[in-house]
Amino acid sequence: GASYQKSSQLCTNYVKSRTAELPSGMLYMITEDGKAYLIDNNGMPIWSGTLNYKGESPADIAVYKNGLWACYRNENALLRYNLNTMRMELRIGGKNSPFDKPCDIFIEDSTATVCNGGNNKIVRIDLDSYVFKGSDEFSEKVYSYVKFNGSQYVLLESGLYTF
Repeated sequence: GASYQKSSQLCTNYVKSRTAELPSGMLYMITEDGKAYLIDNNGMPIWSGTLNYKGESPADIAVYKNGLWACYRNENALLRYNLNTMRMELRIGGKNSPFDKPCDIFIEDSTATVCNGGNNKIVRIDLDSYVFKGSDEFSEKVYSYVKFNGSQYVLLESGLYTF
């Protein structure tokens, strides 16, 4: 939008940064080097800090209800942060996790679809009940997933596919 120019100046590479639009229209951005920003509708940062978990920056972020969800590759975890306090409230995963190097999260309705670079799967979790809803496996690394106009797209090592 109109505030892109100002927002993009907060990082060295905006394309490699991860962003999530909040219900208020503000933007939460995590840069490639792990810095986190809450950006107002004019593109100005109103908060900065980090969103590290056990020394690791999130691989990706998404918003659902009043929570910012972040996935962490090395911890095989999905964490929910309260948008008002930016404190961690919940963790899904860990040692006996359905995740294996989670690298991307897409949320539609109450379902989080998490891409796993370690086992070539996308895993679905219901964010209201925290119940595993199934998975899809691919023959190569899965980098990203998105659903748009009823079609599902997945970015694999060899390219972009619909399924």
